[in-house]
Amino acid sequence: MSETTLIKNGIVITVDRNRRIFEDGAVVIQGDRIIDVGKTHQVLKKKYRVDRVIDARKKAVIPGLVNTHIHSDLIRGTADDMPLIEWLDYYISPWHWVVTPEIAHAAAMLTYAEALKSGTTCLADMFRYMHRCADAVKEIGIRAVLAPMAADSPVHKYESFEDNEKLVRSRNGYAQGRVKVWFGIEWAFYSSDDHINKVVDGAKKYHTGIHIHSSEVKDEWQLAMKRFGKHPIEAFADFGLLGKNTLIAHACWLTERERQLLGQTKTNIAHCAVSNQKLADGVCPVPELIKYGANVGLGTDGLKENNTADMFEVMKFASLLQKVTRLDATVLPAYQVLEMATIKGAKSLGWDKEIGSLEVGKKADLILVDLNKLRTTPVIFGEFFNVVSHLVYACHGDDVETVFVDGRMVMENHVLKNVDEQQIIDLATKITPGILERRKQFQPRKKVLPARKR
Repeated sequence: MSETTLIKNGIVITVDRNRRIFEDGAVVIQGDRIIDVGKTHQVLKKKYRVDRVIDARKKAVIPGLVNTHIHSDLIRGTADDMPLIEWLDYYISPWHWVVTPEIAHAAAMLTYAEALKSGTTCLADMFRYMHRCADAVKEIGIRAVLAPMAADSPVHKYESFEDNEKLVRSRNGYAQGRVKVWFGIEWAFYSSDDHINKVVDGAKKYHTGIHIHSSEVKDEWQLAMKRFGKHPIEAFADFGLLGKNTLIAHACWLTERERQLLGQTKTNIAHCAVSNQKLADGVCPVPELIKYGANVGLGTDGLKENNTADMFEVMKFASLLQKVTRLDATVLPAYQVLEMATIKGAKSLGWDKEIGSLEVGKKADLILVDLNKLRTTPVIFGEFFNVVSHLVYACHGDDVETVFVDGRMVMENHVLKNVDEQQIIDLATKITPGILERRKQFQPRKKVLPARKR
């Protein structure tokens, strides 16, 4: 018989349609589903026969965070503080020439373990050799959408459409349904029209989604005008690439017409606030996209772009970035940002019927966040309730104490239960220097920029 867990005495923030919050709340999990949510005393009256009881006093109980854009990685911190195009051409594209299935697995293990420990229960990864990333999903116990870095440019080492189609056939629904496989387009300018058309047709054929980078930097406007004779999102509309099953990462540089197209087609956006600031890309017009009807979730971007997989950090930066660039402190308030990191992110991945909120019948993907910390004191109830503000503006990923995915406890008291964290760290530490050395043979001659006049 399925195991039943009672989580009681916690501050339960459901993120459901009614934005219900139980200041002394309980959640009951049976098997992989939530079977009850409510006030602790009312839930206890029902006298469930439980196998495990967790006292969540001084803790927030919230849906697991959903990271809508990340790249598995092993080379974080080795190429920082430089312009995006130079960074891509000299450091990142050559890295993909040396990735092997074994390296992809090690990178995914490191990335997913870090994500899970910091409260992310579901993520959208875009990387290479993703059959091995699927294995990492199974081993660690996380939930994931896997969309390969796919293109048909002979200059760049990415997966082919045929590789992607094979992955859809072999791994979609893998790990007891915790893996979805989508079609990926690394960047439209690395793909021919034929490849883009194949992806659009493939997504329809297999009833799956599409993930692509676009409109990250202003230079893409010029590239698109040269290639398509119009701006990127307008070209995507012509291909039939937009829609509720498409997820676009970044979307910083958009014309008014492009914003309207994204809204009209209900396209999903992965807003990567930390990465966009670090790489000096630009600012995604989140409020306008939401106003027009687009769905916007949050993403960390890769470990090499962001340097962490901490979605709590992303929530804070996402809010503050919009406030400061608009000189409007009311933009993207805390609760809206929490929704973007949970239910809106789940919607981006086509999983909102199953995860993203704490509701009866949904999958039990949830986290317990310790609020008994200096930085989250005081916790105030009633008129001045401040826990959502703490979650968005004060908490860090290491405040997450316990994690459930699919009803299984995959982290308890900060310790991952399915894998040995130190082994993951040791392997990544051991193999990365050799990867960086082998990458050198694929790096172009670096341009020497003239010294700036002072």
